[in-house]
Amino acid sequence: MAPAVANSRPGPPHPPKPAPLGRARLAVAYSFLVHGVMFGAWASRIPDVQTHTGLDTTHLGFALLAASAGAVLAMSLAGVLAGRFGSHKVTPAMLLGYAACVPALALANSFVTLTVALLCVGAFQGSMDVAMNANGLAVEQAGTRPIMSRLHGTWSIGSFLGAFVTIAAVTAGLSVLAQFCLLAAWMAASAAVLARIMLPHRQAVEGSGLRRPPRRLLALGFMIFCGMLAEGSAGDWSGVYMRTSVLSTEQQAALTFGAFAVAMTVSRLVGDRMTELLGAGRLVTLGAMLGAAGLGMALALHMAVPTIVGFTMLGLGLGAIVPISLRAGGSQPGIPSGFGIAAVSTMGYAGMLTGPPIIGSLAGVAGLRVALGLVVALLVVLALAAGRAVGAPITIPEPAVPTEVP
Repeated sequence: MAPAVANSRPGPPHPPKPAPLGRARLAVAYSFLVHGVMFGAWASRIPDVQTHTGLDTTHLGFALLAASAGAVLAMSLAGVLAGRFGSHKVTPAMLLGYAACVPALALANSFVTLTVALLCVGAFQGSMDVAMNANGLAVEQAGTRPIMSRLHGTWSIGSFLGAFVTIAAVTAGLSVLAQFCLLAAWMAASAAVLARIMLPHRQAVEGSGLRRPPRRLLALGFMIFCGMLAEGSAGDWSGVYMRTSVLSTEQQAALTFGAFAVAMTVSRLVGDRMTELLGAGRLVTLGAMLGAAGLGMALALHMAVPTIVGFTMLGLGLGAIVPISLRAGGSQPGIPSGFGIAAVSTMGYAGMLTGPPIIGSLAGVAGLRVALGLVVALLVVLALAAGRAVGAPITIPEPAVPTEVP
């Protein structure tokens, strides 16, 4: 449940002098990069952690779910904190907490210790996600051009860099603990820098109870739920589909997910410009149609090359959904951006959390092709509902300085 918000009130007429906008834009982009690097580094080290803990695939899967569960549980509180203390303060604070938990991932030696470590990591990771998106939206609204999609593209680049960092660490003979300690030190140093140069942004919130999000946020939540469910399903099942259903090689299976990830990154890097040209609702509609067509082609033709092309189309189509959903959620009249982003993000993470297990359960009964057909159906529904969910086009106002409440 998301935190209740009675109303928000503007700050006093004497705001502090913010960092120059260009520097603030680089700062929030850097926060997305750091977040992505750690995600990529962790994902690349999961097999080593599994070996160290001695967990089988089933127990590892349940442990990994703890990270998403921690994020979902913490996001609503993060929205309140961002409103009360400012996204420019909460982002580095959550990054510092994230850094403190990272070595615990390498020290975990059992199912229980790994689950607890991932629950804590997920909580800080999800909270930082909310705060940095709120700050990114503030920087966007202080300028004249949309930047949210490029920020998420920067996160994707960071995840690739994290994988290369792990390759370099393995080549240098570093253990998981040594690598994660070095990353934690870098993250802590980054938090100190971000605390000084992020754009001041705070929207005071009255009321701290919990209630159901407004209907307009629920519509956006459904949109991001579909997008992140499709994204999580592609990440978890694209390679499996290639290996077990298409009967491809290991290289082709790896290429399928790689093509999907690269396509999503490209889509996000050009997404801001496409939003300006097409409008947010139309871009989501076209993206969902492209994704549904691509995945539908992969499932229908059932051959290696069409499957790779199909998942590439899926990545291109899904790239803009999350940034547009968060921008719209944080731009609703009368709703502080931290609250709106937290509410929408929570529903999105719920899609990421529940999607892969749902696909897996259905696949066990009807087969993976039929199970992935559920994703195609959801994308078709999303294409039909996107225009109404996004509502009026999100416009970037005249340059203004976000104010801070003392």
